[in-house]
Amino acid sequence: MFEKICALIAIVGGGFGSLVAWNYFSLEKWVSPDEMQQWHDKYGKIVKILGPVAVVVGLILLIISFR
Repeated sequence: MFEKICALIAIVGGGFGSLVAWNYFSLEKWVSPDEMQQWHDKYGKIVKILGPVAVVVGLILLIISFR
């Protein structure tokens, strides 16, 4: 059960992070546009890479946990 929860957290977190990094989902409702731009400058590139990796790892863990 714990493996499934961890896998779902990785899928949701990676997906959400990817959407924010690729500007499909904006957090400007909660933070100022300047803070959002600073986040993109500082973390955007790495989250664009690690977000999809987290989703794939989460899917692999989910598949393994059902065996």
